[in-house]
Amino acid sequence: MDKMSLFSLLLVSLPEALLVTTLGFQLAGLKIKPRQLISIAAAQTVFSYFIRLSPIPFGLHSLVQAAVYILILRIITGLSWWRAAIIALLGLVVYAALEAAILPPLLNITGYTLEEVIATDYLRITVFLPEAVLILLFIIACRRYNFHLLDFASGLNRPALLNDTGKRTEKAYLNLYILLLLPLLLLAVLNMVLFVSRTGAFPKFYPDLFAASFSLILVTVVVLSMGALRKISALTEMEFEARKAEETIAQLDKLIRTIRKQRHDFNHHLQTVYGLLEVGSCNEARRYVKKMFLDISNPAEVVKTDNPGISAMLFAKAGLAEGRGINFSVQVDCSLQNIPLTPMEASSLLGNLLDNAIKAAGAFSGGQRHVRLEITREPGEYIFTVANTGDPMTPEMLERMYEPHCTTGKNSRGLGLAIVKEIVDKHSGRIAVEHAGGETVFTVKIPDKGVSRRD
Repeated sequence: MDKMSLFSLLLVSLPEALLVTTLGFQLAGLKIKPRQLISIAAAQTVFSYFIRLSPIPFGLHSLVQAAVYILILRIITGLSWWRAAIIALLGLVVYAALEAAILPPLLNITGYTLEEVIATDYLRITVFLPEAVLILLFIIACRRYNFHLLDFASGLNRPALLNDTGKRTEKAYLNLYILLLLPLLLLAVLNMVLFVSRTGAFPKFYPDLFAASFSLILVTVVVLSMGALRKISALTEMEFEARKAEETIAQLDKLIRTIRKQRHDFNHHLQTVYGLLEVGSCNEARRYVKKMFLDISNPAEVVKTDNPGISAMLFAKAGLAEGRGINFSVQVDCSLQNIPLTPMEASSLLGNLLDNAIKAAGAFSGGQRHVRLEITREPGEYIFTVANTGDPMTPEMLERMYEPHCTTGKNSRGLGLAIVKEIVDKHSGRIAVEHAGGETVFTVKIPDKGVSRRD
């Protein structure tokens, strides 16, 4: 390697470390204290001086410097290994790419060789100045327009808000950032090594040794990338499960609020009946109770099944439909005690289908509004049919309705049908939709436990 003079260290290596560090923090969306910046640059400059005295081949020394640079960032700033690595790689990738793009044409324009630049301090500084000016202008522009690739600042301000799944997801994404940036750095360094090898500035075996090391590192990066992608896929599935649970909790919350409202109303009714009995108006009390019984008996009969969880959910939906002036009917022609769905799955499947039907019927102004649910059992499968009056779905909506976040509601997150489809697929079931007789009809078929499905 080449030996740098103290003059070159102070006017090239030190400013270079200052710019790379500032650039890395800017692209990561973080601010660095001036004292920390100077300490990092000074430590990196000292290490750069000593590594150039070592017999480490050109090219490999850049990778060693990058590893030590990450260690220096970690020690001085106290950032996590992941964030320190990403900040270092962001700055180094941009600088290495810029150097690889500027140095060859600059040497062609000036007519100097690489050996002359390395051996002469003022030439080394002259070649460094264009790179330094471009990076400085880029940093100023990023700060002027508040540009950054990542937003580590917000992540550092909310560590307590992340649950275990959120922390694992964040770590997996940080890992993926590193695996994306590392090959870019390797490509930039390899490009520079190939250029240097053509100039003959260093022994020929150096590029060969670097190429072998480069191949080994690439294989490692590929293996780690596959692991990171697999982990992110698993975490994405967990995130979807969490959203499903959130939807189910929302269904239960609606049920609880309905029950509370009915309890509140029932207390008022009891007080009225008690008052009528106290004043001796027995006939009035009898008529009042009869009317109250007729009002509440219809929804109660509508939701009568032998599955308490489904009955409770349907009771809440009946109240919701009644409150919107929608005729709600349920027909159950089989036992629901042994359906192959868990209570949460049954609530999510039927609840989301009925919610969509009630919304569609409520928005319909072209005639009678009603929602009906039919549950039947045929050999080998249960059949759930949810129908509502309303306008037919558009072809675009029919094509995208099972995609997450696909919705026509302004305040809806569009997860309902995606959750239904996920539950149906999990149980190897089928789902179909059609518009017939003025109704939009969803039909779900779920195979029975231990019984082969008949097509």
